[in-house]
Amino acid sequence: MFFSPAHCLILLLVLNFTDAGRILRKIKERVRNLQLQEAKQHLQKQTVSGRQPLQHVKEGRIHQQLDHFNRQDVSTFPQRFFVNEAYWQRPHGPVFLFIGGEGPIFEFDVLAGHHVDMAEENGALLLALEHRFYGDSINPDGLKTENLAHLSSQQALVLAPYQSLLTWLYSNSTSAKTSI
Repeated sequence: MFFSPAHCLILLLVLNFTDAGRILRKIKERVRNLQLQEAKQHLQKQTVSGRQPLQHVKEGRIHQQLDHFNRQDVSTFPQRFFVNEAYWQRPHGPVFLFIGGEGPIFEFDVLAGHHVDMAEENGALLLALEHRFYGDSINPDGLKTENLAHLSSQQALVLAPYQSLLTWLYSNSTSAKTSI
């Protein structure tokens, strides 16, 4: 079978885009690994200086509504979060919410980085929330095609459940609970 020059060009473009996607994924992985290494070094420095930052970090899960815009659908999935109270000037200090990107979150997300430095300066509570459908925050049906409609920025940015989470975690409590 003979391909016309146009078909060959299209085939080359498709292969090139596939390659570009693979390269971008590798770059993203590399950047994330470098960020984790930097966070680990920061954590080691804090530990050596006598601070115990890990004792202030708690992991938990919030049972998040799968579809915020369909009141008839009561399906939920466990959405993972980390909380760091180390710098929080309770009860009136600010809350910094870190929403994870397209990948899992780690406890290092509330232990190192510019947002952690700002939390220390401002006496803030740090809350890192894993993005839906990534890491351990995947709905019970997994990644079935029909459920991918719930993987949208509109669904991810509904912030009312996070306010409820914070209220539940810190009202009438001196330490964070880890599951709701």
